[in-house]
Amino acid sequence: MKVEELVDLFREETPYSTSELTHVWAVFWANFKIFLSYKTWVLTETLSTMASIAMYSFMGLQVDANKLVETGYGTASWLAFALVGVASANYLWMCISRISHAMNHEVREGTFEVIISSPIRLRSYIVGQLIRGFLVSAYFMFGVLLVGIFILKVPQIITPVTVLSFFTVILFMVGSYIGIGIMAAGIILVYKKGDPLTFLFANITEFLGGVLFPLNYLKGYPLLWTIAWLMPYTYALDAARKILLTGATLASPSVLNNLIVLAICIAVFTPLGLEVFKLSCDRIRNEGTVATY
Repeated sequence: MKVEELVDLFREETPYSTSELTHVWAVFWANFKIFLSYKTWVLTETLSTMASIAMYSFMGLQVDANKLVETGYGTASWLAFALVGVASANYLWMCISRISHAMNHEVREGTFEVIISSPIRLRSYIVGQLIRGFLVSAYFMFGVLLVGIFILKVPQIITPVTVLSFFTVILFMVGSYIGIGIMAAGIILVYKKGDPLTFLFANITEFLGGVLFPLNYLKGYPLLWTIAWLMPYTYALDAARKILLTGATLASPSVLNNLIVLAICIAVFTPLGLEVFKLSCDRIRNEGTVATY
């Protein structure tokens, strides 16, 4: 190869593979293989998940079952009530924190400079990371639900219709927070720290979303009650519980109303998150801080 041809090769701006699907698959598969290599971590996390569900089952013995009936979810079992909340909350934040955690790791290890200067599109990188997060998180969500339903015999309404409805709600739930996760990744690129903020936001959401207690308990605190219903997760959890605890479907008015709210959140937060991430990438390029940690 001549020197002129070599120079032209390095000047090539269009990657040999222009398929965005190929880029997404490459990012996903590379990170998924890394996940599979941590067998001990997967085992310990699985055991930890099972231990948590067992702990919640004993906590349920101290809850007044009659108060749960008043919530409108048609169950007197606190564990059944909490199981949906724990499974959905863990899944949500493992998915959303995945992109910011991956970005933090890439910056810390000095590999993000290679990624940002490669032909791969950044949106392909983000989508690949998100898909990996969805699948890995689904493993633990299924673990929580399977242990609760089949080992601890937690009463849930499991039919093809309710299962399909539940996973539809989960997709809407994650979609409503993807923009927030991408924004957090952008913050990490610029300020090199951001996980504590994401962790704090996750805890506030789980608390005000009513993961372990009926949200009606917050009615005596107007400020907290208002904030709770401004969060997308509150609507997602309400819909998920009505599906698995009362047998509601996507056609049920209460579930449909919740999905409409989540769809609005998706339409607002996703483009906002992508724009913040783009601005963050442009800033670190201009400042020359891509490889700074």
